Parts: sequence; C-alpha cells; structure tokens
Amino acid sequence: MIVINDALARRYFAGEDPVGRALDRGTIIGVVGDVRQAALNRPAEPEIFYPAAQNVTMASDIGMSLIVRTDGPPEGLADLIRAVVRDVNRRLAIFNVKPMDQVVADSLWELNLYRWLIGMFAALVLTLSAIGLYGVASYSVTARLREFALRLALGSNPAQLSRLVLRRGIRLAAIGLAAGAVISMPLIVLLQDFPIENGPDAFVVTATAVGLLAIAAGACALPARRVARVDPVVALRAE
Repeated sequence: MIVINDALARRYFAGEDPVGRALDRGTIIGVVGDVRQAALNRPAEPEIFYPAAQNVTMASDIGMSLIVRTDGPPEGLADLIRAVVRDVNRRLAIFNVKPMDQVVADSLWELNLYRWLIGMFAALVLTLSAIGLYGVASYSVTARLREFALRLALGSNPAQLSRLVLRRGIRLAAIGLAAGAVISMPLIVLLQDFPIENGPDAFVVTATAVGLLAIAAGACALPARRVARVDPVVALRAE
C-alpha cells in the first residue's frame, strides 16, 4: 500500500482518480498534499509514501524526522524530547536538533544569498548611474557656461536656466529607462519560468522606475543649482 502526493497525481493521473490503482510499488490508497522536500523556493516533486516497515532492508538504518510543536520557546526542550524518546526506545539517537525557523532559513540560504548579492549589485549600479548622470550634467553645464552667462547678462531668469538643466538630465534618464524597459521585458518573462515566488511585478517595476527618476533628479540638482549661481561678469571674464 502506498500514498502519493498531488504533484504525482497531477503528472501521471490528470483527470483521473488514482486511488485503487496498482503500481509496481503497491496499490495507491490515498493522495496527500505536496511537501517541498528539496527547498522551500522550489516546487514539490512527485513522491510516493509507504510504511518504512515495508522496506525490510532499510528498516534498521532508515533515518526519520521528528517534529514537535510547542507554545513556548523551543530552545530549552531538546533535553526533554531526548528523555521522552529514550523512554520509548533507548537505541534511537537524536541529533541535528534545531527550531523550525532555522530549518526554514537553512532551506532558503542559497536564495537569500543570491538576493543579497543582486541587491548589492543593484545598489552599486544605482550609485554609478547617479555619479555618471551627475558627471554628464556637470560637464554639460561647464561646457555651456559662457552661454548661460550670456543669457543671464541679457536678462534670463536663473530659475528658468536651472529648470532647463534639470529637464535635460531627467530627459536623458527617461530615455535610458525606456531603453532599459524594452531590454528587460524579455528577461522578466524569462524569470517567470524559474522556481522563484514573488517575482517582479508591475508595482516593483513602477517603483524602480520612479526611484531611478528621483535619483536622476537629485544628480542633476547640483549642476542646475550651479547654473542659477553663475556670475555673468566672472564667467565672461574667465572666457
């Protein structure tokens, strides 16, 4: 007699009732829910469950997991659990005792490591993008300093010139975001095939775009402020 999980039933008995079917491992007597044995970030695989006593060759050496639920902190219950198990069978060895929070963390350590690395690289990319955009805006202001000085000498409003520099920087950032969106869309579709939950969605993409525009505005704010403080006499004399 065996029990199968939902993943196996969906794969091999789609649209059928598998209960009562005879396999080479035994007769199916029930279907249970999926359990993610490999890792929590991976989908459940098809599995067959049967009593350990049916496998006589492994009954003496097979290892099992004991899960204990408690209302209080689990850290101080290891000795009590060992004592209870020892009363049942002194030959049973209990090892690798850990709380469920640590079990979950151990299962997701690889995914968390990848997320941490991706987050670090994303922060580095944002920093370099802000520095690069600031450099482009600052160079543009320096190259056009004589032009801005002449405009100010002829009566242009310093605030209007500042907005001109700011709009140019934001326009460059918007063009870069549009190009990045076109390139990233196939990658987002490709990520849907990976066994990762809570993947990128519209809210994440929108929030990222707004954040990048805010960084671009902040990077262009200093060059725009510099334009507003240009002294036409000093700038033209330097030329």
